[in-house]
Amino acid sequence: MSDEKMKDSEIEIGEMKNSQHKIELCAVSDGEVLSIENVPDKVFAQKMIGEGFAIKPVSETVVAPISGKLIEVADAKHAYYIETEEGIKILIHVGINTLLLNGEGFSTKLEKGDRVESGETLVEFDEELIVKKGYNPIISVIVLDDQDIQMNQTVFPSKEVIAGETIAMELNF
Repeated sequence: MSDEKMKDSEIEIGEMKNSQHKIELCAVSDGEVLSIENVPDKVFAQKMIGEGFAIKPVSETVVAPISGKLIEVADAKHAYYIETEEGIKILIHVGINTLLLNGEGFSTKLEKGDRVESGETLVEFDEELIVKKGYNPIISVIVLDDQDIQMNQTVFPSKEVIAGETIAMELNF
């Protein structure tokens, strides 16, 4: 084997040893990024289905935190599941117990199977209606647990974030 070919194979082996994926999730709404522990719902706050972050919204538009395929759109239009090319599944859940609204106050044209790009609008919601009906409009973004993938997650709490632009969480695996 020539020296040049040997160097190439050494580089490939070295790259495989250090192969690391990094995924960044952007803020899904204008507002404040909070630690998931601050969500007033124990399923999310206690990380029963995965690690994540929350947004206290100041706008009524929710965008995709990452590009991928919509593997589920809840009938009540309050929850969206996106699967990335790497196989990571992300849940975007608008409000606490908003399933009980049966879609009232939510508007989307997206359906299961659609491809979405990071920053693309998923849903628009009527915050006034949600609050008036007694629900909290906080938005939870959860990286669903996958036992096959070892992952480190870093959340970046911030008082003023811009939907589709500000990085709210980083995943390394």
